[in-house]
Amino acid sequence: MSPQALDLVIIGNGAAAAEAALAARAAGYRGELDLFADNPHPPYNPMLGPYYVSGAIPLRHCFPFGGLEFYDRSRIRVHLDEKVVRLAPSEKRLTTDGGAEYAYGTCLVASGAQTAFPPIPGLDSPGVYGLRSCDDAVRLKEAVALATARATREGSRPRALVLGASFAGLKVADALHLAGMDVCIVEKEPSVLPLSVHPDCGPLIEHHVREQGHELRLGVTIDTIEVEDGRLVARLGDAVSRDGAGDASAPSVGQADLLVVCTGARANLAFLAGSEVDAEAGLIVDEHLMTSVPGLYAAGDVAQAIDPLSGSHQVVALWANARRQGRTAGRNLAGLHAEDPGCVSCNIQKVGDLLFASAGSMQEYDRLDVRPESGGLTAWAYRDGRLAGFNLLGDASPAGPLACALARGRSVNMAEAASAAGWARRIAWMSSNAG
Repeated sequence: MSPQALDLVIIGNGAAAAEAALAARAAGYRGELDLFADNPHPPYNPMLGPYYVSGAIPLRHCFPFGGLEFYDRSRIRVHLDEKVVRLAPSEKRLTTDGGAEYAYGTCLVASGAQTAFPPIPGLDSPGVYGLRSCDDAVRLKEAVALATARATREGSRPRALVLGASFAGLKVADALHLAGMDVCIVEKEPSVLPLSVHPDCGPLIEHHVREQGHELRLGVTIDTIEVEDGRLVARLGDAVSRDGAGDASAPSVGQADLLVVCTGARANLAFLAGSEVDAEAGLIVDEHLMTSVPGLYAAGDVAQAIDPLSGSHQVVALWANARRQGRTAGRNLAGLHAEDPGCVSCNIQKVGDLLFASAGSMQEYDRLDVRPESGGLTAWAYRDGRLAGFNLLGDASPAGPLACALARGRSVNMAEAASAAGWARRIAWMSSNAG
């Protein structure tokens, strides 16, 4: 029996997939558009999961494109809960977990990512969670409620461990704290935000994290996770200080009701295992977001696109990047010749009463300018005479314009950065005093 023939296929159900469908329609595509999802709900924003877990927003607010009517409104033939288990790009065929086979003309892979669990014995125990999908958020919220109820019966406080002091880890820690839990953050590196923070910013951020009531265990590894009396115990290795010296560590961080892993993400590409598509951390794409196989595109957390700063291929797992790449891919799916401008990773995180922003690279530079400012600190990294990355602690308002300038390949000097910060502060002041 011949497989059913489809024209345009999108694999995935997040920001990149939704934006691609909308952009293809807006660019004039009038044919059939089929979207395959491994879940039963509309496009979900994982950035909002922690707010749902904390109780700050209801679950319906985590679907920024609306409910299931989104598919009808956009003329998408949706295959919900129909997971793609094999994609053969050379044959232009896909197979779902129900055994259905389809042939297609053009395909966009926008299947997102899932939590990458480190190889720690016991990390597959009940009570260990990731927080990437809608199902993850629902399960974690239920676990928080159960832990709170148990602690109330026992006259104690519910306690959580967060593995990884990343941007996601700090955000999840805040969410669990707002939900009424005591939180301990465990990080194998000797600093919070180890991939993004300059050493002068680290201690200031850590001070604010502790002021929020979190326990921080930095420079320690978790050797094993064990279950005792229905609770988790993380057995720790030796601690390492900032100068690299060994330091004795307590053997555990005590019992916890649950543990959330925030140590990174892995692209959902199992259905392409053994295929001929060039891939590393994600599918390697050109400036049009096409992979090494003609007619196969990728966008979002699965796309390893060109970094405008280094010229190398990088995965930038940001919601804004997924949306922009989805729009670019959608235009190309409709037959246009759109180029993706590239993206510089830019994160903004509330830490205590300050905002911290980081963009570009703080690891590779030939000149560094660090300045105390506005009760916080700024650090500017330069490479070959141009701005390559920055940390802003205190006033993060110029982060967006500066990151956009970096992404467009503009040479931003210190005077221009200071000017951007000054104008951003003026705009913020005028906005707050309007009327």
